[in-house]
Amino acid sequence: MRLLHTADWHLGRLFYGTYLTEDQAYVLEHQFFDILRDSNIDGIFLAGDVFDRSVPPIEAVELWDSIITKIAMDYKIPLFVIAGNHDGPERIEVGRTMLAQSKVFVWGTPEHCQKPLLYDFEDGSAAICAIPFSEPRRIAHSLQDVFDDNNVAYHDYDFVYQQWSDYLVNQIPRGMRSIALSHIFASGGEIGGSERTISVGASEVVKPSVFTPFNYTALGHLHRSQRMGSDYIRYSGSLLKYSFDEYTQNKSFTIVDMNTKGKVEIETIPIVSKRDVVVLEDYFDNLLNNELLRKAHENDYVMVRLLDTTPVLDGMAKLRQCFPHCMTLELVGRMEQQSVDVTEPIYRNLDERQLFCQFAKAVWKEPLSQEQQAYMDRLWERIVKED
Repeated sequence: MRLLHTADWHLGRLFYGTYLTEDQAYVLEHQFFDILRDSNIDGIFLAGDVFDRSVPPIEAVELWDSIITKIAMDYKIPLFVIAGNHDGPERIEVGRTMLAQSKVFVWGTPEHCQKPLLYDFEDGSAAICAIPFSEPRRIAHSLQDVFDDNNVAYHDYDFVYQQWSDYLVNQIPRGMRSIALSHIFASGGEIGGSERTISVGASEVVKPSVFTPFNYTALGHLHRSQRMGSDYIRYSGSLLKYSFDEYTQNKSFTIVDMNTKGKVEIETIPIVSKRDVVVLEDYFDNLLNNELLRKAHENDYVMVRLLDTTPVLDGMAKLRQCFPHCMTLELVGRMEQQSVDVTEPIYRNLDERQLFCQFAKAVWKEPLSQEQQAYMDRLWERIVKED
């Protein structure tokens, strides 16, 4: 059977104040459906972060509705979807029982992921094991047959996901092929640049060995396409480049050919987006006078890194006359020219929690106490979960 693995669509994403819904629709309507039609796909696996936030904008919901309707009614290909850390798990499950009758299977909460879905493909059956993103405490509460108060490390994602995986594996009929669908941060994975932290600290990391028993594991969360130790445990990467840190990445759809014994072969199909994400570094006059560069990137999202060491007046306005979608401007030449006190933190490299600590130290003339730091850690954890 031939499967299509994709993830991290982030429908409704904002990029420097611009909604990317039109760009996302372009890829889905002009390439994704072509692959479904031309590549004889038997099943679609969408490994989380369908939306960019738990309450997505209406346009993103409408796009999702049109996509799943077309898959179910026109292509009649089964679609298997899980929630990621950006999705609202309960919201994404709305209508799941009715959708399942049209072969659109959605899992958002661990309460609905307590047994494999045994699905009959043309070349035989396969057990689909959904392991969406969820907090360890909720997973433990949902799988009370597995966990008790004596063996639950409530902040240890690796331990809890391992128990969850083992629980599902033990229910797979002997000899049946198995496919896992999960949205986690696998240890050793390379971060793309636009992922949101799952939790405060490093406790969210899950070992790839959690998924060793499955014939194939379709992962979501990391935006760079990559294998996790073997070809059968993979991230497909995101639908588009969602930050300028990702401008060198090549986005793709992953095609998985699985034989009746469960062995897999992998093919990737490059995604062709409506607009590329590029970084241009040069002197101001060179950028304005380079006609070839202007034509090459007039439709792209552009970050400009200026090498000039002297002030540039109305730089962004003039750049946008050449590059209409210039999103941001960095004065790297002037920054390199300025002397830097090495004892001062480089603020662009700090996350939100570290920035607050620096802010508090600057205001109160002393760092946070141990008690205050512990309180802020708990507060950041709650903010991340609510977001």
